[in-house]
Amino acid sequence: MAGIVNLQQSEYDTALAKMEALSQTAVSGILQIADRVQALSEAAGGFYVEKISEKTSMLLETLNTGICMPLQENMENTKQTMESFAQIISNVDTACNV
Repeated sequence: MAGIVNLQQSEYDTALAKMEALSQTAVSGILQIADRVQALSEAAGGFYVEKISEKTSMLLETLNTGICMPLQENMENTKQTMESFAQIISNVDTACNV
């Protein structure tokens, strides 16, 4: 990826893969919690209620749209930032070779 600055493609790929895995683990965990709350709130679930309360619905909505979506957007932004950084390093390295 770069000669003088020593930015290695494998290091970049590894760092990106770790960040994506961490992000996916967090999102999956939150979605599992939301699914479990949903299941508990159903008539045959642990809470034995007729329908989900407004506050529980708000909690589920917050988990899905207020937490998971921003986490996913943040991961995409991080990926773009890392790609831009790698490109800048490559451009600087190329300029140094001239």
